[in-house]
Amino acid sequence: MEKRRLTAFFSTVDIYLYTSLRLICIVCLALLLALLIGNVFVRYVPFTAFYWFDEVVEWLFAWMIFFGAAALWSRNDHFKLEWISKKLSGTTAGHLLACIVELLSLFFLLIFFYQALRLTMLARDWTPVFNIPRRCLYVCMPLSGAIMVCYSIRNVIRELMLWRKEVVQTKTPLPTRNTDL
Repeated sequence: MEKRRLTAFFSTVDIYLYTSLRLICIVCLALLLALLIGNVFVRYVPFTAFYWFDEVVEWLFAWMIFFGAAALWSRNDHFKLEWISKKLSGTTAGHLLACIVELLSLFFLLIFFYQALRLTMLARDWTPVFNIPRRCLYVCMPLSGAIMVCYSIRNVIRELMLWRKEVVQTKTPLPTRNTDL
């Protein structure tokens, strides 16, 4: 019963996290579109200047890209080459390949998370227009990295469980000796 509760809890967290990541991306994209349209309009009807345009676009792009990557990672919807994995699907070699790929991804994401966290902590400068710490811009990198690390751990565990399940199902019982003859 406890396993079901834990699974239900993680499923609920997953749904809310994915929805939040998508919402962040949608809001960032909508704001980028509005700013772009506004900037084009102001060029032809010059009544004000968007002197802060570059700074806001930089923030919105960074947040949209990194949180979008985390959202895609959570659903395994990111770009990947599947030719070999589809050929080996359902085999021991296929599960082994999937585990190796997931472990390599996890290794890369751990390095990314560490370096992004380090960059965020070491950032001391401030944005020129809004005078906001650059850490606020950079925080999207370690956050999205941590999210992707968690999902990679989930993927490794899931793949190992699928592999184990397949091994258990494919084991054939040893032939018994017929002593009744």
